[in-house]
Amino acid sequence: MAGGTYGYLAPEFVYRNELTTKSDVYSFGVLLLEIISGRRPSQQVEPVGWQSIFEWATPLVQAHRYPELLDPLISSSTSDIPEAGNIQKVVDLVYACTQNVPSMRPRMCHVVHQLQLLAQPTVTK
Repeated sequence: MAGGTYGYLAPEFVYRNELTTKSDVYSFGVLLLEIISGRRPSQQVEPVGWQSIFEWATPLVQAHRYPELLDPLISSSTSDIPEAGNIQKVVDLVYACTQNVPSMRPRMCHVVHQLQLLAQPTVTK
């Protein structure tokens, strides 16, 4: 039996013990949100107890408050802070990767391609 860390496990593995490449895409989506937010997949929050990273992020996403999703170490740095539009693109990718239905998740090659596009410097004319 395969195992994993709570918070990164895809629903199909948790509920049906099915593990596929789309399960890996789900886990990568969680990791990507963890990287940009600086939060763990699950954190203890008073007074509600444990809160998943998605329970925390979803209200901000729904309100289009993308810069508030950034890790405070990123948003307080003196270097260039990513534009809200780029943060939104990464967050859209996170939510595509973490769809509950595995067939709705993108292939990993698509995810990599999208991240490569975001990493390219913008050319202004």
